[in-house]
Amino acid sequence: MSFYSETANTANEALEEYGQIVTLTHVVPGVYDPATGLMTNTATTQKGTGVVIDWDARQVDGSLIQIGDKKLLLSPLNTAGAVLTAPVLGDTVTDAASVVYTLVAPLSTLSPAGTAVIYDCNMRV
Repeated sequence: MSFYSETANTANEALEEYGQIVTLTHVVPGVYDPATGLMTNTATTQKGTGVVIDWDARQVDGSLIQIGDKKLLLSPLNTAGAVLTAPVLGDTVTDAASVVYTLVAPLSTLSPAGTAVIYDCNMRV
């Protein structure tokens, strides 16, 4: 196991101890069906572990990070211990209290040497 894989495991253990299980949902727009008038979207979900915290007041600038936004530090591993599919802008996150957030910018990945160690996400209701 590489140093950075071990670092990802260590981050995951800390998030499991202090965080909560979250559900990450990614929706892929489907094809318009003229017969029904509906779009057939496909949603995929995965469970991960993360810590939901308030942004530091100095970071809230009113445009990129707004009052009420939450910061999510997300493990790179899912709850089964496999690699989590990286979150993308527009994905939704449902926390343990069933609050649904949308991932908005900024969204970053700490990934030294190409191995994801933690995802740093901004979420908005």
